[in-house]
Amino acid sequence: MPFYPLFNILDAEGFVNLANFSPNNWEIKESGDYNIVSFWTDGKQWVSRNAGTLPKGNFKEFKTSDFIPDKNPELINGVLTSDLVFLQLRSDIVTENTIAIPDNHFKSTSWPEWRATIGFRRKGSQVSYQGEIVPTPDKATLLTFHPFIQYNDAENFLVFVNMEKSPINRWANLYILNATTLENIITLKVRNNAVNIIPLDVYGDKPTELPVFYCDSMAGIPFGFARGKTTPMLSLEHTHPPGSLTVFGNRFQAQKYIKTEWSKLFNKKQ
Repeated sequence: MPFYPLFNILDAEGFVNLANFSPNNWEIKESGDYNIVSFWTDGKQWVSRNAGTLPKGNFKEFKTSDFIPDKNPELINGVLTSDLVFLQLRSDIVTENTIAIPDNHFKSTSWPEWRATIGFRRKGSQVSYQGEIVPTPDKATLLTFHPFIQYNDAENFLVFVNMEKSPINRWANLYILNATTLENIITLKVRNNAVNIIPLDVYGDKPTELPVFYCDSMAGIPFGFARGKTTPMLSLEHTHPPGSLTVFGNRFQAQKYIKTEWSKLFNKKQ
C-alpha cells in the first residue's frame, strides 16, 4: 500500500486529500472504512500517530500544520531540508514507535496506484497533483531533467522527496550537471525521509540550457517548483522517470539502460 507525503515548500503550505474508493473497478470490487495512520522519523525510529478514520466513499483533507509545527527549513550547504509526514490508509492502527513500518494488509491497486491529491497553497493560489510514494531501496539512483525553469517574475527550485524503509538519517550526493557539456555545476547533499528544496536561480541556467540532476545512492520524487516574486503565482511540475515514455518492452530495463548510459558519460567527463 502506498503512502502519501505531506510537507510544505517554503511558504506554500502542503495538503493531502485522501480518497477511500478504488481508482478502478476491476482490481477491487469491495471496500470498507479504513484507519488513517501518520508516520514520520525522528532520525532513529518511525513515530506513528492515529489520524482518524476514512469511511468508504469519502474524502478527508490534512494540512502540514496538523502534524508539524510551522518552522523554517534547515539550510545546509545550499539545500533547504525539512521533515515530512507520510499518511497511509490501513486496516489496523499503529501507535507504537518502531524501527520498521509494520506490514499493511490493506488491498490496494496497481494500474493506477491508489492515489491522493497532494498540493500546496500560497496567498490564494493552489497547485496539486495526483500521487503517492513508496519506500525506495537505499542503493537506488535518481536521474532527472528539468526543462521547466521559468524566468522573469519567478523563483525556481528543485524539490526532491525521498522515503526509505529505514528511519535512520543518511545523506547522499546530488549532482547538478549541464546536459550539453556534462559539466558538474555543483555537488549537494540531500537527506532521506525528507523534503529537500534546492534553489536553482543561483546557477544561472539559460533558456537554451538543460540542467540534469543525478544522485548515485538515493532515489525519490523530483519536482520543478516555482513561485512568483511579486505575485501569488505557483507552478509545480512532476518530472517523470526516464523510462516512463517507453512504449514497448520492459520500461524498468529501459530506465536502467538510460541511467547507465548517462552515468557512463558523467564518469567519463569527471
